[in-house]
Amino acid sequence: MKIERIEALPLSAKMKPLRIATTTFTECRALIVCVTTDDGRTGIGESLVRSAPRATKHLVEDMLAPLILGKDPTDTAALWWDMFSAMRTRGHTKGHFVEAISGIDMALWDIIGQASGLPLYRALHGFGRNTLPAYASSIFMGETREMEAQAQKFLALGYDTLKIKIGMGPEKDEEAVRAIRSMVGPAVKLMVDANSVYDARTAVRLGRKLEKYDLQWFEEPVPPYDLRGYGEVKRGQGIPIAAGEGEFTLFGFRDLLATGAVDVVQPDAGRVGGFTEGMRIAALIQAENLRFAPHTGMCSAVNIVAGMHYAAAAPGFFMFEFMELDHPLIHIFKEGMPRPQKGRIEMPDKPGLGVELDWKAIERWIEK
Repeated sequence: MKIERIEALPLSAKMKPLRIATTTFTECRALIVCVTTDDGRTGIGESLVRSAPRATKHLVEDMLAPLILGKDPTDTAALWWDMFSAMRTRGHTKGHFVEAISGIDMALWDIIGQASGLPLYRALHGFGRNTLPAYASSIFMGETREMEAQAQKFLALGYDTLKIKIGMGPEKDEEAVRAIRSMVGPAVKLMVDANSVYDARTAVRLGRKLEKYDLQWFEEPVPPYDLRGYGEVKRGQGIPIAAGEGEFTLFGFRDLLATGAVDVVQPDAGRVGGFTEGMRIAALIQAENLRFAPHTGMCSAVNIVAGMHYAAAAPGFFMFEFMELDHPLIHIFKEGMPRPQKGRIEMPDKPGLGVELDWKAIERWIEK
């Protein structure tokens, strides 16, 4: 079995505006990667992109594909290193380049699962986990009544754990958290996500305000590059810290965890380097005795399902982020995707990722 063709499909679809601390989403963008072998199998993956998916398409097709065409798709570690090594000495160890690798690697593992007849989480030599506890992501920023209504919707869907987007300023953030905690009661678990908008001093002040609301974690209080700031936030307030969605590769996570500031680690398979690198990162998280809660975010259904397989396979798993969104790129499978029922996801038992693209839906959203 040899890699015969690699194609990247940039997708973009308008959506109802949703606001987080650093931006307002009016479109969902994704890059779907299809790897086809000479015996007719096609694996799919996703490179997590928030903008300019066509730029990442060129990295996939023009830079990375020529390095691995004609090679054995099951030789994932060697192929990963061949791709990563092409630019590592030039400083390209993060960003679009690693996201491009991620989509290819994910598709290769889909092929491995198909060829072995195993669901991908089992092909990854996972933990025998076939049910995932999930939390609702997210209560997006808005007026307090709007945020309360979002929380009520998630409760009606059977969730007992909800994430709140903050970043409106410490006073407004506390107002929103206080209102939602009052509405949902003490039994429902809550966490907050600042999407890296604050400096360390402000994050500490906010964390102290929010300590009394019994939060599971304070996510991305400062930018991902502010490692010293993470340490200051950890020392300055009492809420556990979550981070990692903006980090790349084993080397980036090594440096992040060396701060001793992170309690819940959130790698995204579509960003960190795919499953090959993602499982190495999961082993590092386990070695540090930390909790693993993979990120999914604003993406297509492919990356969400890939995140489920990652969660089911990796050690140290804590909780899965299910994006309760209804934009067009969620609806790109022939049979839909697994969804939580009362806050729990039953993993599919079909080979590979276990999903099939709906090409009519895909073609509608391809960027020209």
